[in-house]
Amino acid sequence: MIKRPLVWVLAGFIVGMFLAWYKISIAYVLLLALSGYVLQYLLIFRIQTLYISRRDSFLWCLPLLLLLGYYTMGAQMARPALDRAFDEKARCELSGRITMIVEKQWGRALYVTDNTIHLSGRDPFRCENIIVNCSDHQTYLVGNQITVFGEIQKFSEAANPGQFNEKLYYEIENIDYKMKADQIQITDSSYSKFHAVINRIKQRLIHVYSNILNKKESGALIAMLLGEKFLLEEEIKELYQENGISHILAISGLHIMLIGMFLYQLLRKLRIPLIPATIVTILFIYSYGVLTNFSVSTNRAVVMMVILLLAAIFGKTYDMLSATALSAFLILMQNPLQIFSAGFLLSFGAVLGIALMMPCLSSLFPSQNVISNSLNVSISAQLMTMPVLLNFFYQYPIYNLFINLLVLPFTSFLVLSAIIAGIAGVIYLPFGVFCIGGTNYVLIFYEGVCKIGSSLPGNRITTGQPEGLRMLLYLSLLGVFLWGVKRYQKKRLLLVLILAVMILFFPRQNTGLEITMLDVGQGDGIFMKTERNTTYFIDGGSTDIKKVGTYRIQPFLLSSGVDVIDYAIVSHSDNDHISGLKELFVDDKISIRNLLLPNTSFKDEAFLELEQLAVERGANVQYIKEGDRITDGNIQITCLHPTPEFIPQSNNAYSTVLSINYGDFDMLLTGDLELNGEEAVTELLTEYAIGASNSITTDYDILKVAHHGSKNSTLEDFLQIVRPEIALISCGKDNSYGHPHKELIERLEQMKSKIKITTEGGAITIKTDGKKVEVREYKKWD
Repeated sequence: MIKRPLVWVLAGFIVGMFLAWYKISIAYVLLLALSGYVLQYLLIFRIQTLYISRRDSFLWCLPLLLLLGYYTMGAQMARPALDRAFDEKARCELSGRITMIVEKQWGRALYVTDNTIHLSGRDPFRCENIIVNCSDHQTYLVGNQITVFGEIQKFSEAANPGQFNEKLYYEIENIDYKMKADQIQITDSSYSKFHAVINRIKQRLIHVYSNILNKKESGALIAMLLGEKFLLEEEIKELYQENGISHILAISGLHIMLIGMFLYQLLRKLRIPLIPATIVTILFIYSYGVLTNFSVSTNRAVVMMVILLLAAIFGKTYDMLSATALSAFLILMQNPLQIFSAGFLLSFGAVLGIALMMPCLSSLFPSQNVISNSLNVSISAQLMTMPVLLNFFYQYPIYNLFINLLVLPFTSFLVLSAIIAGIAGVIYLPFGVFCIGGTNYVLIFYEGVCKIGSSLPGNRITTGQPEGLRMLLYLSLLGVFLWGVKRYQKKRLLLVLILAVMILFFPRQNTGLEITMLDVGQGDGIFMKTERNTTYFIDGGSTDIKKVGTYRIQPFLLSSGVDVIDYAIVSHSDNDHISGLKELFVDDKISIRNLLLPNTSFKDEAFLELEQLAVERGANVQYIKEGDRITDGNIQITCLHPTPEFIPQSNNAYSTVLSINYGDFDMLLTGDLELNGEEAVTELLTEYAIGASNSITTDYDILKVAHHGSKNSTLEDFLQIVRPEIALISCGKDNSYGHPHKELIERLEQMKSKIKITTEGGAITIKTDGKKVEVREYKKWD
C-alpha cells in the first residue's frame, strides 16, 4: 500500500502544470492520462507488486489531477483580451473593488479586482486584478468600489540575464496590469468591516512600534511581525540578505507556529475545551494571515497549522509531508505560477529539507543536545533550499549556517516579547516602552552579528545562476543520500552530500570568447569573458534607466558568476557610458581591478570624478591610446583611437575604439565615435587596408554601431572599410533622440549587414571559438 497519498496527488497535479507550461498538445496530454489508467490497471490487477494494492484507490484520480493541473496552468497563462488593445501603456478609466491596501514609501498600492476598463473609442474590457498606485491622502477601505482615471501599463519583461522579470513576478502574484492614478473617486463606500478592523489593528501596532523603538529597529520589527516593509531601511535589508537571515524579515511558518501554539497552549491552560480552543486559534491565525497580507509562506504555515490542530480533534497523527503536500496543492490550485516563485520554493523547500533530511542526519549523528539538533535542522533546510537561493540570488552567504545558529534561538523570545509590548503599547504607550527592552536588544544583536558576518573575508561565494543540469544532478545526489542512509546507515554517505555541493558550486569554465551587449536603455554596456576567464566591461551607463548599475549590470554579472571585473574600459565620460560603472564602484558586490580611460587631455568634470572614484576604491587606473594592445591568450584587443594629441570636436569624438581579434573572428567597438574621431579611425583603417600594416583587420564580423545608431555616426566611408556582417545597436525604447535613425539603418542595409537592436531582442550575446560564431538575443531565446 502506498503511503502519503497527498504527496502523489500533488505530484500528479504538478506534472500537469508543467505540461501546460511547456505547451504540450492536449492530444498528447490525454494520451498520457489514458496510458496512466492502463498502467494502473496492469499494476493493480495483472502484475503483483509489493508497493501497490487495490486499496490504493486514490491512484485512479491521478490522471484526472494531471488534467486538472494542465487546465489550471493553461487558464492562468492566458492573457486578458485587454492585452491586444494597447501596446505598453494607455490612458483609461477603471472601475473596480479594493481587495487589499499595501503601504509604500511613495504612497499606497491598491489591489483592485472585478475591473471594467474603458479605453478611448473602444468597448469596455473586463480584467480580474490590477494594482493602482496612488499618493493621495484619501481614506480607502477594503471593499470600497472606486473609479480611477489615469494611465494603465503593462509590466515589463526582463531584457537581460539576471534582470528582475516584473511581468513574471506579477503574473505569479495574479496581477494583470499596473495603473498610475491621477484621480480616484469612491463610488460605493461600503466596506468589509472585518478587514477594516484588521487594518485598524495593524495601523495602531505600526504607530506603537514606531514610537517605542528607533527608526531602524521599528522598521525591521514591523516587517517581521506585520509584513509591512515600507519602513524597513535598505541597510538592514541588505545586511540580513548578505548573511542569509532575510527569512526572519518575512512572515514565516516559524511566526505562525509560535503565535498559534502560544495562543492554543494558553487557552488550554485556561481550561478552555479542545474544540473551542482549536476554533479560536484557527480564527486568530487566519486573521493574522489577513493582517500580514497572506504571503505564500504565511499561506503554507496557516494551512499546516490548521491541519495540526484538527489532527488533535480527530485523533489522527500529524504528518509533516502530507500537511506540506496539501498546503502546496491548495496554493497551486489558486495560482499554479507560484511554482516559479522564490517565496514558494524557499518556504516549501525548507520544510521538505526538515522533513526529509533531518531524520537522516539525526540517525547518523544521534544526540539529545539542543545545539546539535538545531544544527541538524539548519543544515537540512539549507541543503534543500541551496539551489533555489543560487537560482534567484546567484550568491551564497558562507557564514549563514553559523549566523542562523546564533540568531534563531532568540526568535521565539523576539516574536512573543514584541507581541506583548505591542499589546501593552496599545493599552498605554509607556507600558509598551517598558516591555520592548528585550526585543530592542535582540534586534541590535541581530544587526551586530550581521555586521561582523559582512566584514569577514570571503563572506559570499558567487556561483551565478546554476544550469538546469547542475540542479538536477544536485537533487539526484540528495535522493541517493536519503535512500542510502535509510538502507545502509553509513556515515561515508556524507561524501555524496559533499559531491552534490561541489557540483553546485564548481566555477563555470569558459570555452572560447563570450561577449554580451546588455540592454541598458539609452546607453552602452558590453561584457566580455575570454577563454582564460579574464573579464572585461566596456562602458556601462544609461540616461533613461535609473540605477542601471544596480538593476541591470550587477544582476547580469552575478547571474553569470562574475563578481570581479578585471578590466573596465571607458570609451568617454558621457553619463550614458559611465553611470552604471560609478554605481559598481560605490557598491561592494562587484570588484573592479583596473580602469582603462582614454588617453586624452580633454578631461571634463565627469571624467575626473570617475578617475578619483576609481582611485578611492582601490582600482588601478591606466590610460589607453592608439596602438596599445592587450594580449589575452589567443585574443588580442587593440586600441585604434584616440592618440594623446588628438583634438576632438566633441566628447564623443575622442571615444576609445577597440578592435577585438580571436582566430578568424573580428569585432569593432566604437563607443560614441563621431565627427573628426570617425574620420581619424576611417583613415587609419584605410592605411591598414592598403597594406600599411597586417596586424589589424579591416573587414569585421561584428560592429558595435557608434552613438546608439545616430545618423551622424557610422558614415558610408567608414562602413565601406569595416563592412560588418552583423551590426549591433544599443539604444533606449522610444528615446527622445529617435535612435536608431532611419538614415543609419538604410546605410547598414545597403551594406547587407544583419541589424540587431537591444530594444527589439534585449541583451545580445556572441559566442565564438575563433571560427564559428553564434549570436543570440535574450528576448528571443527559446
